[in-house]
Amino acid sequence: MTAPVRGISPALPAVPVKSVFRYLGMGKARPDPAVAALVEECMPAFLSAVRCRACYAELSVQIKGETVDFGGVQAVSASLAKNLSGCRQAILFAATLGAQEDLLRRRAAVNSPARALVLDAMGSAAIEALCDTLCDGWARENPGLRLRPRFSPGYGDLPLDFQIRLLALLDSGRKAGITLSEALLMVPQKSVSAIVGLGTNGCTAQFHDCGACGKTDCAFRL
Repeated sequence: MTAPVRGISPALPAVPVKSVFRYLGMGKARPDPAVAALVEECMPAFLSAVRCRACYAELSVQIKGETVDFGGVQAVSASLAKNLSGCRQAILFAATLGAQEDLLRRRAAVNSPARALVLDAMGSAAIEALCDTLCDGWARENPGLRLRPRFSPGYGDLPLDFQIRLLALLDSGRKAGITLSEALLMVPQKSVSAIVGLGTNGCTAQFHDCGACGKTDCAFRL
């Protein structure tokens, strides 16, 4: 099947510093002044290194039991079928911060493990912010529909090796510079691939972070 895939180079949204501290394991605690200073010091180099790229395709969805069919590419997963229940369309996408961000972090690790740790947390916060921004844009492009929480290979019972078919469908190597290692790790490291259902009902949160949501009885909770 040939999917109508679009490759884009979106701008990096503002990196939420609170999320950086969260990825550093600080939770809601007030950050140590030295750590806060290091985050501030690392930010300019981080922002200079990031080159956001993404690719995506909007495909039809048919669900039969635990089998989800995206018009020829199938996934067998009860949790994905539950997440996409009632959706006729879904957006399959991959996004990355680029190879230079990886290189910056690896170089920092040689001389300053603390700096490398901060850059890693920045990368995690930034790629999530990028995915949130992409999904927010797709929501605006589809008035009257709600986006389901994004669902990635390896979540629930969706096998991690579905990543192979997903990235092949998206032609992510050419469209966004994203490849897979033999261990099925995404390269560059700060990359995400996911499936986002489009339905008339579903999650009402602006940004879908099930771990931070208090609605524990949500039918679409991951």
